[in-house]
Amino acid sequence: MILQRLDISSNKEYTFVENLYIESFPLSERRPVEKMFNLYKENPRFTIAILIEDEQLVGFLTYWDLDTFIYAEHFAISPEFRNGGYGKKVMDLFIEDMSKPIILEVELPTTILSERRIGFYQRIGFKLWENIQYQQPPYIQGGSNIPMKLMSIGDIDLEANITEIRSAIYSNAYGC
Repeated sequence: MILQRLDISSNKEYTFVENLYIESFPLSERRPVEKMFNLYKENPRFTIAILIEDEQLVGFLTYWDLDTFIYAEHFAISPEFRNGGYGKKVMDLFIEDMSKPIILEVELPTTILSERRIGFYQRIGFKLWENIQYQQPPYIQGGSNIPMKLMSIGDIDLEANITEIRSAIYSNAYGC
Protein backbone atom coordinates (compact mmCIF):
# COMPACT_ATOMS: atom_id res chain seq x y z
CA MET A 1 0.00 0.00 0.00
CA ILE A 2 1.21 3.48 -0.78
CA LEU A 3 0.15 6.88 0.45
CA GLN A 4 0.79 9.58 -2.15
CA ARG A 5 -0.31 13.11 -2.91
CA LEU A 6 -3.46 13.45 -4.99
CA ASP A 7 -2.78 14.22 -8.65
CA ILE A 8 -5.40 16.92 -9.11
CA SER A 9 -5.12 16.62 -12.90
CA SER A 10 -6.18 12.95 -12.76
CA ASN A 11 -9.93 12.81 -13.28
CA LYS A 12 -10.02 9.31 -11.76
CA GLU A 13 -8.29 10.39 -8.53
CA TYR A 14 -10.17 13.69 -8.29
CA THR A 15 -13.58 12.04 -8.76
CA PHE A 16 -12.73 9.25 -6.33
CA VAL A 17 -11.81 11.72 -3.56
CA GLU A 18 -14.79 13.95 -4.29
CA ASN A 19 -17.32 11.10 -4.17
CA LEU A 20 -15.85 9.41 -1.10
CA TYR A 21 -15.61 12.73 0.74
CA ILE A 22 -19.29 13.53 0.13
CA GLU A 23 -20.38 9.98 0.96
CA SER A 24 -18.30 9.66 4.13
CA PHE A 25 -18.83 13.00 5.88
CA PRO A 26 -22.07 14.83 6.64
CA LEU A 27 -22.32 18.38 5.33
CA SER A 28 -21.71 19.74 8.85
CA GLU A 29 -18.33 17.93 9.02
CA ARG A 30 -16.87 18.93 5.67
CA ARG A 31 -16.11 22.05 3.69
CA PRO A 32 -17.56 22.54 0.21
CA VAL A 33 -15.72 20.22 -2.20
CA GLU A 34 -14.39 22.97 -4.48
CA LYS A 35 -13.05 24.84 -1.48
CA MET A 36 -11.18 21.70 -0.36
CA PHE A 37 -9.57 21.26 -3.78
CA ASN A 38 -8.71 24.97 -3.98
CA LEU A 39 -7.03 24.76 -0.56
CA TYR A 40 -5.00 21.82 -1.83
CA LYS A 41 -3.88 23.77 -4.89
CA GLU A 42 -3.15 27.02 -3.05
CA ASN A 43 -2.10 26.22 0.53
CA PRO A 44 1.18 24.31 0.96
CA ARG A 45 0.21 23.38 4.55
CA PHE A 46 -2.77 21.31 3.33
CA THR A 47 -2.39 17.88 1.76
CA ILE A 48 -4.82 15.45 0.19
CA ALA A 49 -3.22 12.02 0.07
CA ILE A 50 -4.70 9.01 -1.68
CA LEU A 51 -4.23 5.43 -0.63
CA ILE A 52 -3.43 2.92 -3.34
CA GLU A 53 -3.03 -0.83 -3.18
CA ASP A 54 -2.51 -3.00 -6.25
CA GLU A 55 -3.33 0.00 -8.46
CA GLN A 56 -6.74 0.39 -6.78
CA LEU A 57 -7.85 3.55 -4.99
CA VAL A 58 -8.60 2.50 -1.42
CA GLY A 59 -9.19 5.77 0.43
CA PHE A 60 -7.92 9.24 1.17
CA LEU A 61 -6.55 11.31 4.02
CA THR A 62 -6.41 15.09 4.35
CA TYR A 63 -4.07 16.77 6.78
CA TRP A 64 -2.42 20.05 7.74
CA ASP A 65 1.23 20.59 8.62
CA LEU A 66 0.94 23.12 11.46
CA ASP A 67 4.66 23.44 12.24
CA THR A 68 4.84 21.61 15.59
CA PHE A 69 2.20 18.99 14.81
CA ILE A 70 0.12 17.44 12.03
CA TYR A 71 -3.64 17.91 12.14
CA ALA A 72 -5.34 14.96 10.42
CA GLU A 73 -8.64 16.36 9.20
CA HIS A 74 -10.48 13.76 7.10
CA PHE A 75 -9.81 10.04 6.65
CA ALA A 76 -12.03 7.67 4.69
CA ILE A 77 -11.77 4.18 3.25
CA SER A 78 -13.90 3.25 0.24
CA PRO A 79 -16.88 1.05 1.27
CA GLU A 80 -15.63 -2.00 -0.63
CA PHE A 81 -12.40 -1.97 1.41
CA ARG A 82 -13.89 -1.29 4.87
CA ASN A 83 -13.49 -3.86 7.64
CA GLY A 84 -10.53 -5.40 5.83
CA GLY A 85 -7.76 -3.94 7.97
CA TYR A 86 -7.05 -1.11 5.52
CA GLY A 87 -7.75 1.65 8.04
CA LYS A 88 -5.06 0.33 10.38
CA LYS A 89 -2.59 -0.18 7.52
CA VAL A 90 -3.13 3.37 6.32
CA MET A 91 -2.84 4.95 9.76
CA ASP A 92 0.29 2.91 10.54
CA LEU A 93 1.83 4.12 7.27
CA PHE A 94 0.76 7.73 7.94
CA ILE A 95 2.16 7.71 11.49
CA GLU A 96 5.42 6.22 10.21
CA ASP A 97 5.69 8.89 7.47
CA MET A 98 5.11 11.84 9.81
CA SER A 99 7.98 13.11 11.94
CA LYS A 100 5.69 15.20 14.15
CA PRO A 101 2.90 14.42 16.61
CA ILE A 102 -0.52 13.92 15.00
CA ILE A 103 -3.79 15.35 16.32
CA LEU A 104 -7.28 14.54 15.13
CA GLU A 105 -10.88 15.25 16.08
CA VAL A 106 -13.41 12.52 16.90
CA GLU A 107 -17.10 12.65 17.59
CA LEU A 108 -18.16 12.41 21.22
CA PRO A 109 -18.52 8.78 22.36
CA THR A 110 -22.32 8.88 22.36
CA THR A 111 -23.06 6.20 19.75
CA ILE A 112 -21.75 2.71 19.08
CA LEU A 113 -20.11 3.95 15.87
CA SER A 114 -18.33 6.88 17.56
CA GLU A 115 -17.17 4.58 20.39
CA ARG A 116 -15.83 2.11 17.80
CA ARG A 117 -14.00 4.92 15.98
CA ILE A 118 -12.34 6.09 19.21
CA GLY A 119 -11.43 2.47 20.03
CA PHE A 120 -9.87 2.07 16.57
CA TYR A 121 -7.58 5.05 17.11
CA GLN A 122 -6.74 3.95 20.66
CA ARG A 123 -5.72 0.47 19.44
CA ILE A 124 -3.17 2.03 17.09
CA GLY A 125 -1.73 4.22 19.83
CA PHE A 126 -3.73 7.46 19.91
CA LYS A 127 -4.59 9.01 23.26
CA LEU A 128 -8.09 10.37 23.91
CA TRP A 129 -7.91 13.70 25.74
CA GLU A 130 -11.15 13.27 27.69
CA ASN A 131 -10.78 16.38 29.87
CA ILE A 132 -10.32 18.86 27.03
CA GLN A 133 -13.40 20.74 25.92
CA TYR A 134 -13.25 21.21 22.15
CA GLN A 135 -15.65 22.31 19.44
CA GLN A 136 -15.27 21.89 15.73
CA PRO A 137 -16.05 25.27 14.11
CA PRO A 138 -18.55 25.22 11.24
CA TYR A 139 -17.26 24.62 7.73
CA ILE A 140 -20.00 26.73 6.21
CA GLN A 141 -21.19 30.19 7.15
CA GLY A 142 -24.19 30.02 9.44
CA GLY A 143 -23.34 26.48 10.57
CA SER A 144 -23.03 25.44 14.19
CA ASN A 145 -20.06 24.35 16.26
CA ILE A 146 -19.94 20.59 16.86
CA PRO A 147 -18.71 19.25 20.22
CA MET A 148 -15.78 16.90 19.59
CA LYS A 149 -12.90 15.26 21.41
CA LEU A 150 -9.24 15.44 20.44
CA MET A 151 -6.90 12.49 20.12
CA SER A 152 -3.15 12.51 19.58
CA ILE A 153 -0.16 10.31 18.99
CA GLY A 154 3.43 11.36 19.51
CA ASP A 155 5.16 13.58 22.00
CA ILE A 156 2.62 16.34 22.63
CA ASP A 157 0.71 17.45 25.71
CA LEU A 158 -2.63 18.80 24.57
CA GLU A 159 -3.74 19.84 28.05
CA ALA A 160 -0.67 22.02 28.57
CA ASN A 161 -0.79 23.51 25.06
CA ILE A 162 -4.48 23.52 24.15
CA THR A 163 -4.72 27.28 23.59
CA GLU A 164 -1.93 27.26 20.97
CA ILE A 165 -3.11 23.98 19.42
CA ARG A 166 -6.72 25.11 19.13
CA SER A 167 -5.61 28.44 17.67
CA ALA A 168 -3.43 26.74 15.04
CA ILE A 169 -6.22 24.35 14.00
CA TYR A 170 -8.94 26.99 13.98
CA SER A 171 -6.97 29.62 12.05
CA ASN A 172 -5.58 27.23 9.43
CA ALA A 173 -8.20 24.54 8.90
CA TYR A 174 -11.31 26.57 9.66
CA GLY A 175 -10.21 30.10 8.83
CA CYS A 176 -11.41 31.55 12.13
